[in-house]
Amino acid sequence: MTAGICSQFGTGEKYMEIKNKSKILIADDSEMNRSILLDMLEEEYEIVQSENGAYAVAVLRQMGTEIALVLLDIVMPELDGFGVLDMMNQYHWIEDIPVIIISAESSSTYLERAFELGVTDFISRPFDNLIVQRRVTNTILLYAKQKRLFDMVADQIMEKE
Repeated sequence: MTAGICSQFGTGEKYMEIKNKSKILIADDSEMNRSILLDMLEEEYEIVQSENGAYAVAVLRQMGTEIALVLLDIVMPELDGFGVLDMMNQYHWIEDIPVIIISAESSSTYLERAFELGVTDFISRPFDNLIVQRRVTNTILLYAKQKRLFDMVADQIMEKE
């Protein structure tokens, strides 16, 4: 099983920079697709890779909300993308961790089911660097703003109580 965190931890300044990067889980059975996405995103994000859905769920179970975003393929061995989404819903991870589907499969049936299971967005293959960068960044920023607003409201409610 080829998986793991694809960052090198150095010392001093570089360590702090890497330590503070948002983590993205790329779950795709195609090593080539993972490599393309890694090349597009590794400067800005810390990348965790999974070659199947079962390992993706194990990563989510272990890392939880340390994962800022999941890039998820639908067609994978052991557990497909829909199975991963089912698990994310079962454990309520989908509420805190946005998911973008990455797939060449763009039939309306697949997309409707994915959106019903809580997917935030869809990126089709072949990948366009600018589109991947913007959608990933926008989704992570949107969820971060949403979390800050939720925390502010929760703090205000606690103050009033």
